[in-house]
Amino acid sequence: MPILDLYLFTLAKSTDPQSFIQQLKQTPNLKVIVASRPRHVVIHPNILDSETLTKNPWDLLVLIQNNDPEKQNPVHHLRHSITNSYKVPTGIPSKLLSDYNTRSDKLKSEASSIPLTGSLDKLLRAGSKDTSQNLEVSPSLLEFMHQLEKTFKGPVTMLNLLHFHHPDGKKSYYQYGQAFIPVAGKRGGHAKLVGNVVPAPEGQDYSRDGREKEGWWNEISIVHYPSIRHFCDMLAGEDYQAINEKYRLSALRDTFLLCTTEFDVEGSGSSKL
Repeated sequence: MPILDLYLFTLAKSTDPQSFIQQLKQTPNLKVIVASRPRHVVIHPNILDSETLTKNPWDLLVLIQNNDPEKQNPVHHLRHSITNSYKVPTGIPSKLLSDYNTRSDKLKSEASSIPLTGSLDKLLRAGSKDTSQNLEVSPSLLEFMHQLEKTFKGPVTMLNLLHFHHPDGKKSYYQYGQAFIPVAGKRGGHAKLVGNVVPAPEGQDYSRDGREKEGWWNEISIVHYPSIRHFCDMLAGEDYQAINEKYRLSALRDTFLLCTTEFDVEGSGSSKL
């Protein structure tokens, strides 16, 4: 199973994210799988690296495949452009990577034709929840949705970092994942990539606070939605909240959910989270 590096970067003020991505793409033996702009933290982690993940003004999310086994730090040559970073090494099945570009391009091209279900409109008439920590539609999420739609109404890509309860959390989350497929699918939502976080080599810890790997993230997922409104429409649905409450909430000890927009669909320009 290929090992990829998921990075969040804060870049130097003089560095444009798209220029940085181009330099990554020009690096020998390095393949950029995902490149997107962090927009909004939907769920803040309560336990793992909370300060680091939620208080840094991230400029860039990239998923990189390093095909040079001797190159331990594939972004070392760009260190002068980076002021902060967060790295999660992840094993992703070859099958998901082999046709990733085709699947991703198809989802993006179809995004504008995916209808809403009306769940969000129904919720708005009834009044929204106070918090999105349990993955519900909150006032802060609605405010973000309205602000993003002023400049961008295209597809969004959600990064999920997942830490499971032991010993049954992963099993419960698998059941959630199976139930998620049709519920999200009717709103155009699809998990594009799913991978297991790779344990650090002996004597090395990738986490920011020195925790042992068993206490760090277990899994990542990268999920496509046709728009931020489609994502909120899903959260507002009774069908989604049923599987959220039955499987997802009991599975997770901690999670981080970040909304991003991929650079190839949003156009040029730069902004901080």
